[in-house]
Amino acid sequence: MTLQLTPWQSPPSQPELTAEEVHLWRFPLTSQKPLEHLLNEEEQKRAQRLLIPDKARAFVVARARLRQILASYLDLDPQTLCFTYGQSGKPALVGIADAPAFNLAHSGNWGVCAVGKEGEVGVDIETLDRELDYARLAKRFFSTAENEWLQKCPLHRRRRLFFRIWTRKEAWLKGKGGGFSDPDQDIGPTHLAGSYTYDGTWWLRSFPVNRHCLATLAVSQKFSLLQRWNG
Repeated sequence: MTLQLTPWQSPPSQPELTAEEVHLWRFPLTSQKPLEHLLNEEEQKRAQRLLIPDKARAFVVARARLRQILASYLDLDPQTLCFTYGQSGKPALVGIADAPAFNLAHSGNWGVCAVGKEGEVGVDIETLDRELDYARLAKRFFSTAENEWLQKCPLHRRRRLFFRIWTRKEAWLKGKGGGFSDPDQDIGPTHLAGSYTYDGTWWLRSFPVNRHCLATLAVSQKFSLLQRWNG
């Protein structure tokens, strides 16, 4: 299937979502505006439990932006949105007919949010850390096939390939709703072979968010347009 991919652009005030498209938002986590008031009591408590200031700030901005983004589709006050959570923590909207599917991720100074009308979506973003011991993480979390694929890559390209596999794996697991507790964690050979792949059930698309961040979108519906918005 041919996928039309828009450039990153400014969104309309009330974006419209059709069954043939998925929307992807990127936003910086460096907002200077106070956003805590948009969070509910439980979200504010979660932020307060984060002892590292940067992590607490990132959590507050990401959750506030999630609420603002979803509210823009629903024409609702961001503060009124209510969420429920699956066994592995995947959120969903409560009390809204035909609520969109969505998923949120953030790393470093950037967050991403995927929104779809049908099926399930998952998204992951990672900062390309040159100091990360990626080989150790690969041995722990990658399947045998994934590690073999990584090792076949030339050494000078291996770190970036690790991040591509990692974001594809996590976006897919988040889309399924199980995360790393899911018993089926091997993304399979189809999804190892490129940046835009389909295995009969899931579409995966990897892309740079900026020079230092890589992300992957996982979608279980067929779609022909990926709208990319600057949040």
